[in-house]
Amino acid sequence: MQLPSGDVMTGRTWWQAFRDRALASDPGLVRLISAGRAVLAIATALGLELLLAEVTGRPPLIPLMLGAVLAMLSAFGVLDPTRGGQAVTMCFLPLFLLAGMALALAVDRNRPLSLATFVLVVFVAVLLRRFGPRFFTCGMVGFMGYFFALFLGLRPEQLPDLLPPVVLAIAWVLLLTLVLLPIRNDRVLRRMIWSFEARLAALAEATARLHADGDRDDPDRDDAQRRIRSRLVQLNETALMIDGQLGTPSAVSDDAMARTLRRAVFDGELAAGALVDAVARLVDDPAADATHRQAAVDLLDAVRHRDWDRLHAVADALTHDDGTPVRARRLAADALVLAAVRAEWAGTAGTDDPADGSEPEFAPAVELFAGALPGSAPTVQRVHDPDTGTGAPERRFPRLSLNTRQAIQAALATAAAVAVGDALSSQRYYWAVLAAFIAFTGTATVAETVRKAVHRTVGTLVGLLAAIPLVPLIGTNVAVVITVILASVFGAFYLFRVSYAVMIFFITLMLGELYALLGSFTVDLMILRLTETAAGGAIGCLVAVLVLPTRTLTADREARRALLTALADLLDAVDLRLRRGGHETDLAASARALDAALHQALLIGRPLGRTWMVAPNPWGVRRLTSYTALAHHARHLARTVDAAARPSEYPAALTAACARLRDLVAATAHGRAPAPGALTAVADLLAPISGSAGELAPLAREVGLLAAELDTLTGSAGEDSRVPAVTRRIQSPGREPVSATVTLVDPTGRQVARTDTDERGCFTITPEAPGTYLVVASPRPGTGSAAPHGEYVRVDRDVVLPDLVLRPAPITVTAQPATVSRSRRPSCAITSSRSHVIR
Repeated sequence: MQLPSGDVMTGRTWWQAFRDRALASDPGLVRLISAGRAVLAIATALGLELLLAEVTGRPPLIPLMLGAVLAMLSAFGVLDPTRGGQAVTMCFLPLFLLAGMALALAVDRNRPLSLATFVLVVFVAVLLRRFGPRFFTCGMVGFMGYFFALFLGLRPEQLPDLLPPVVLAIAWVLLLTLVLLPIRNDRVLRRMIWSFEARLAALAEATARLHADGDRDDPDRDDAQRRIRSRLVQLNETALMIDGQLGTPSAVSDDAMARTLRRAVFDGELAAGALVDAVARLVDDPAADATHRQAAVDLLDAVRHRDWDRLHAVADALTHDDGTPVRARRLAADALVLAAVRAEWAGTAGTDDPADGSEPEFAPAVELFAGALPGSAPTVQRVHDPDTGTGAPERRFPRLSLNTRQAIQAALATAAAVAVGDALSSQRYYWAVLAAFIAFTGTATVAETVRKAVHRTVGTLVGLLAAIPLVPLIGTNVAVVITVILASVFGAFYLFRVSYAVMIFFITLMLGELYALLGSFTVDLMILRLTETAAGGAIGCLVAVLVLPTRTLTADREARRALLTALADLLDAVDLRLRRGGHETDLAASARALDAALHQALLIGRPLGRTWMVAPNPWGVRRLTSYTALAHHARHLARTVDAAARPSEYPAALTAACARLRDLVAATAHGRAPAPGALTAVADLLAPISGSAGELAPLAREVGLLAAELDTLTGSAGEDSRVPAVTRRIQSPGREPVSATVTLVDPTGRQVARTDTDERGCFTITPEAPGTYLVVASPRPGTGSAAPHGEYVRVDRDVVLPDLVLRPAPITVTAQPATVSRSRRPSCAITSSRSHVIR
């Protein structure tokens, strides 16, 4: 196999490629370790339960199944971040399991009551999720206890005999997972950093393959460029996971180390993206010579092989070569940054520096769920929150939270599935119930529920087609069948986050082998399972669409609002840094919060990128691309501001543009689209600075790119643009924000609006109609020696005005708008040398 760099794959390089692929596909190896622990727990628990059955002389089937279920749920479903929390959750599991079984045995003799109680159990199991991950698992265990009591046909007198195998299974899993094979958060963090480096290598390899032949007309070039963009998104997801892992207990020694690692990973991510862009510019530059192009290939090859010393050496040689052109020097600078921050995170991960008590407490941007980024539930929960929701039509019942809605949906779907499944088979109706119930587990929107139900049906179909010929081929050899079952369990748990359909395929294959071991496997039985599963999935889809639905478009609007709000917060932090200097605001933390909102927006909006989840939807794809581009430019803006040396005074156009862009983003987040030209005016205001060669040029360019991308996302103005808004920022003679009361007066002398400035000295007033208005700013007592100010402003559309710097007192402003006649404007002593008439 020939690589872009010319290396030939050997045994060692094959192993390195396999290791990097495993690390890149599974950040922190969370899925691999969780699946391995689950299989080991199940296998050893089965052995102990079999030994217990032989000692007690009781039939082994029921203890074996209970032990396997408890071991699986304990090893895989316990999500507490600390060992103490995990121990508490595991001690709760047998109580919920036995409670579910006891309830099933209490109503077993009355079939209608038993089926009705099944629906009630489903409702309670889903409702318990509102109390956190611990009760999410306990609710599932209680449901499984009720289900297995019906499935195994237990009798009430058997319940005391179930206590020893249950206690044995829990005791063994406690010993195995908390003592023998504990999950250490610091090691998970270290493996996540290895995964980050592996994804850096994958990004470098994709870039090298794109530029290997230099053919610009290659039809596969667009696919290669999409692959690079996908690798950049994956790199960002890994960086966000690292940020979340930094907030778990014992992952790092203190908050200072967490902030250092966050900063290093943040800088490394941006340096990698800049390196890719620099390579593209250099390789595509016809004026570049072969030596510098080869240097670019060598840098990519060093990153691909994670040879950081070589990366530093090649970049350093380019830097010290007087004949190196500007493009190659930029490439070398990005490579040196990447090498430096890699050394920083590699050296910090194992240190134990004391914390600085003056620093704020570290707060991760996202809370991981089972070692992975969370699903869409956090965003959808806000949709149904009366205080933070979007006001969507779905909120006809605003007091119903997401958990309550899903509990009602699952109960109704289960009731319908019981009726339909019982009509298909009075003995196997529970397959339909399981399909309907599981459709509402881990989903929050209609599209997610439908997708999960469809994947479950497809996975069952493919698993059935594989099990029918495979089960007779394997036979009934116990050792072989158990091996296949355990391998299927591992495949299901390892790939369930990659593809739910693949997980169901392995589960169906495992059930086929289990039925063969029990001597009840038939083709008709497997076809019945497919029929029941399809019926339950269809019922779940119908209920999700018709009963208390959470539309994907509604969730997407909330995700978009959260993304723009996070962007506004970042711009607010940038504004504070520009005005006050210093480092009281952590821009890297604000950027990571924006990345968390981006992850939610991409996760929820992905179904909108397909029409009926099949054909590409250009509108949805463009929105997701705009989301990614917004976050990309915002990250670079945060890094540029963080690295810029503060001059004695920033240009008024730059600070005004940043403040105005923040206000426009905040207004857009609340549904008010910018007026035509508002964002373009921000870019125009920055154009002279962006085109200069000063140190502020990169900062101005990033702000301009961000404004242009937001303009692309929002499109033309909505109805709100008919009424323009006047937005200003007021500063004292010393360039500090001024607390003032602002009054807007129309030509007749009538007060149109009145407001106060915020803590940044900003205010926004919306007049009733376009025209000329008098804006009067009166500093409040105790705010300094600034004098009042008044000026006329012609408002024809939403425009950008420079900062207003008040003059020192004692300059008086005389304004008597109440005495002005309708034929003349109010007289006012204007303190500025000219009035601003903006068209």
